[in-house]
Amino acid sequence: MYRKLGFAELAAALLGVLRRNTSYEVYDAVPENAASPFLFAEIVGKRDGSSKTTWKEVFSVNIHAIAKPSPARTEIYQMIQAVEEAMTVQLVLPEGIQCLMQTEAGVQSMQLDDTGEWHAVLSYEIMTSNGLKIK
Repeated sequence: MYRKLGFAELAAALLGVLRRNTSYEVYDAVPENAASPFLFAEIVGKRDGSSKTTWKEVFSVNIHAIAKPSPARTEIYQMIQAVEEAMTVQLVLPEGIQCLMQTEAGVQSMQLDDTGEWHAVLSYEIMTSNGLKIK
């Protein structure tokens, strides 16, 4: 039997990297009336990525950046850069699970919300390994 990485464990590792490596508030669940700027993260999917010899999983993650209300995009651009730099730090996963790759899939959207806040969504794929296959 091999151990699989849970969504909650990956979310904790992701939130930890963002909290340690950015100056923004980082949420798993955004409190009502939270003051911008802030970041929040969500795991939106998982698929098998196993090879002939290794058990692997690929998690899809979205990181949302919410800037202060402003018609200017300067702050949201700075937030995107801060997230991209923070995500160059490898996630620390539970023992027995190895982070093989953290790949940015790009900025999926950037829009001006009804609140006047710029909202960007950055997408990442996290490939993990939880062991070798044995014949």
